[in-house]
Amino acid sequence: MKTKNIIVERNEYHWISGIIENSRYADPMNQTSLETLKKELKFAKVKEEAEMPEHIVRLNSMVSVETPYGPKTGLQLVAPAEKDIAQDKISILSPMGSALFGYGTGDEVNWIFPKGKGKIRIIEVKNAPKAVNT
Repeated sequence: MKTKNIIVERNEYHWISGIIENSRYADPMNQTSLETLKKELKFAKVKEEAEMPEHIVRLNSMVSVETPYGPKTGLQLVAPAEKDIAQDKISILSPMGSALFGYGTGDEVNWIFPKGKGKIRIIEVKNAPKAVNT
């Protein structure tokens, strides 16, 4: 289970908070993921761009993870309109995207897979030298 507060850059915090407030999904799994992220954002450590640790999953981060089904490399968290599963671009509002957002290299995150609950361990996070404005 996630045991610490997530770390979020100030502009991304405001951007994602606004999107969550205006998003509703018919799929209960997606809606539950959004509600969980909304709760985590209430206790998030919000930092300025210059203070953001490089190992934290953010918007546009490239992430490698270990799952119960093996490793997955090259995932990129993107804005909902930019998602493209064929290119491993997952929406930051998807269940996996919202689970990883704000956590960092070495963290373990509980997640619900199609076959049940499991843990995802974040192996590596790569962020662009300069964050994209949201």
